[in-house]
Amino acid sequence: MTNLMGRLALYASLSYLLLLISFICMYYAYAIPKRTKFARYIFIGIIIACGTPLAVALVNHSIMDYVDANIGLGLSFMLTWAITGLVFLLSLIRQIRK
Repeated sequence: MTNLMGRLALYASLSYLLLLISFICMYYAYAIPKRTKFARYIFIGIIIACGTPLAVALVNHSIMDYVDANIGLGLSFMLTWAITGLVFLLSLIRQIRK
């Protein structure tokens, strides 16, 4: 079971890293001339909100220790990857249109 949790931790870390990179790309794609602290705090809050479903599902999986397939965990990974792809696609479109 520890091997499974190790792989889940690796996949989650990579997912969070990709999410962070895509949001950083979006942050610089929508280059606002005057970035305020409020904008940065909102940006950080959005990143945390997008990563929360996966974090909650991982904690739930480690506490409950399901024997069968955990559909909620898979859906949380898919949601995080979909958000990551959408944010990266929007930032890429914005960079091309500049």
